[in-house]
Amino acid sequence: MNKRGFTLIELLIVVAIIGIVAAIAIPNLLTALQKGKQKATMGDMKSIGTSIEAYIADVSIAPQSAALPTTGTTWFCPFYIKVMPRADGWGRVVLYAHGTAAGGDGDIYSIASTGRDTNFSGWNQLGDYLCTQLSDFNNDIIFSNGIFTYSPRVKL
Repeated sequence: MNKRGFTLIELLIVVAIIGIVAAIAIPNLLTALQKGKQKATMGDMKSIGTSIEAYIADVSIAPQSAALPTTGTTWFCPFYIKVMPRADGWGRVVLYAHGTAAGGDGDIYSIASTGRDTNFSGWNQLGDYLCTQLSDFNNDIIFSNGIFTYSPRVKL
């Protein structure tokens, strides 16, 4: 009976193959995790926006910044939204601003997330952007008056 184990070359080849697979899989996994957080944030922002729209329909003004629903005020829940998201996908507080339209008709509002980093570049950002690298998830996300005014590009 001839018992023979693996040779050193065979073991090195297996380790190299595992290393190559890990080098391909880990960045894709990290990107997928960040994209999931980004999509969850966008969904939560849309839910908050819908509840603010319902509030505006009832009261004719947007909630004041001091009474932002995400700060935990109980008057907003459960009538306008069942469970208010307390933070974005990265665990940071969602930003909120309100104002009056140029013509004075009705109020406008904006909800923003700083993205993965904590730097907010301002409310005047417009357009969309691609997320192809991990650093792209640092971009802000802004939802204003029922639409995303600055957000990742959605595949159609």
